[in-house]
Amino acid sequence: MTDTRTSLPNPGLDLDLDLDVDVDLDPDPDPDLRREPASNPDQDYADRVVAFIDAHPGLVAAERWEEPATPPVRELIAALGAAGLLRDAWPDKGRVGRSPLCLALGRAIQLHTAFARAGNGAPGAAVLTHLEVGTRLLAHHPAHLDGLLDGTTTISLAATEPDGGSDLAGLSTTVRRVDGRLTVSGQKWFISNAPFADLLLVLADDPEQATGPRSGPALLLVAVAGGGVRVESLAGSGHTGLTGSIVLDDAPVLEVLAPAGQGLLTLMRHWIHERVMLSVRMTEIAAAVLDDAVAGARRRRTFGAPLLTNQHVRFLLAELSAEVSEVRSAALQGVRLLVEGSCTAAYAAMCKYRASVLLRRVADESLQLAGADGYRTGHPAERALRDGLGLALAGGTDELMLMQIGRG
Repeated sequence: MTDTRTSLPNPGLDLDLDLDVDVDLDPDPDPDLRREPASNPDQDYADRVVAFIDAHPGLVAAERWEEPATPPVRELIAALGAAGLLRDAWPDKGRVGRSPLCLALGRAIQLHTAFARAGNGAPGAAVLTHLEVGTRLLAHHPAHLDGLLDGTTTISLAATEPDGGSDLAGLSTTVRRVDGRLTVSGQKWFISNAPFADLLLVLADDPEQATGPRSGPALLLVAVAGGGVRVESLAGSGHTGLTGSIVLDDAPVLEVLAPAGQGLLTLMRHWIHERVMLSVRMTEIAAAVLDDAVAGARRRRTFGAPLLTNQHVRFLLAELSAEVSEVRSAALQGVRLLVEGSCTAAYAAMCKYRASVLLRRVADESLQLAGADGYRTGHPAERALRDGLGLALAGGTDELMLMQIGRG
């Protein structure tokens, strides 16, 4: 395996707290993660991502992602696909040199790190759901892969249900065979990217063994435009406009991705990857919010002096900086383990749990430091606090992560 210390991109968000009166929290990257020269393809990809964000201000503007009816998810994914940024963050086995998975994950980190700071972090949620969830679950189905990587097709994973939440053992959504064809019926809830999806990955119970010789959950591919599918946006405090509910009424099944008894196992393997990448994204959102809090503490004056001169504030920011670096290191170690194929479910859960707690703490403390301005809708800390609550649910709740950690 290639040494990923130089393969992974530099997050560029490490915080170096100088405890002199003139506090400086400017980035000071870990030398082991420092980017290589611009001629390096990894650096070229990172530069392309930054150039894309700069060239599409309307797509990543925070205000567009605060309106439930108008987040430009399809437009953003289509533009990323047209720019080749989704395909180039995919493990193409035709590449020579470094491990295709190592190269792809390194570029995915660059993509998610940059989008953690775009539009107050909101556009990155749609990108991660498309690339790291739906697309990877279709990795072995090339007939659908090109459209997803080109951004001409969008996809969503429909697993959770209104009454079950993270408990997927008691599904009410079922698949059956009617007149020689498979159909699926039921309801899904709190599904990321659902209002904008062309394809749905549906987890459904198969009590009649319609998809295989065993009973149990199956993973199915359904086209939204194929009939029997109704999608509605869900209003929420965070992830504005990005989640939805799905009603399936004898919706035709395009393909059985995992037959009865193997659907849940397929998702359990996938969640290791998803949770590690979620931890990367949450950590970088926390780092962006912390940077904004430092800048605000420099500007804000209380009792005749900059807030940053207050010793308690300086110590708090130093503590948060240390926590961001600690959780980022754990997340990047998770990525290295993914490359090696040795990342356990327990370690992925640890990464996701710690990043979830970190994001909420950084957001809460930053909001307090901002005073009344932090309570304003759209403030980076306020938005991160709302989205942090939703991200704690995505990929499994905090309690589910603790259960997984406890199992080892």
